[in-house]
Amino acid sequence: MKIGFIGGTGSEGIGLVSRFAIRNMEVGIGSRNIEKSFNAAKEISENISSSGKIFSGLNSEVASESDIVFVCVPYGAQKNIMKDLVQFLVGKIVVTVVVPVVFKKGMIEVSKTQSSSAAIELQDLLIESRVVSAFQTISARDLKAINNPINSDVVVCSDDKSALNVVMDLAENIDGIRAINGGKLSNSVYVENITPLLLNINMIYKKHTAIRITGV
Repeated sequence: MKIGFIGGTGSEGIGLVSRFAIRNMEVGIGSRNIEKSFNAAKEISENISSSGKIFSGLNSEVASESDIVFVCVPYGAQKNIMKDLVQFLVGKIVVTVVVPVVFKKGMIEVSKTQSSSAAIELQDLLIESRVVSAFQTISARDLKAINNPINSDVVVCSDDKSALNVVMDLAENIDGIRAINGGKLSNSVYVENITPLLLNINMIYKKHTAIRITGV
């Protein structure tokens, strides 16, 4: 199984690629800039010990070659980037980690979306793909600290139960993570709204916070 990352040269993408690569999975880093993609893949390969293959390419190439595709682009760029990849994602599981945020007066707020959430907008665009929302509440900095477990739950939402289960299993390959079934994709709006809260708490306490769901 090949796992591709659209916008994989950003901090979140690099962190997730690294975490899956150390579990010997075949992962790909996509970018609109082929040189950035190649350099990111090379850097990760040099920093980890893994028998997994890390490949690189343009976003379209990685989307075409991968079985599961992660979307790690900024919310403001999501529509423009993903509309050119629709044909490569038909029938595939597409995992969005996108959070619509904006900085205002030193604080982080949820950005206005055309629909209720970034995940819903992505599903509306990729009508023949199986969109899953996950990983929004995990710090990129924590993901990149590959020698440390991540003490957090990951809430996974999707309208496709089979795709949801696949991503839950995938998430639990990361040391310390427990996957929580968050129900339908529409519930992603609540997870997306938690992320700015965590970021603001981080700024107040100078820490890296995470979430745990108790009672399940």
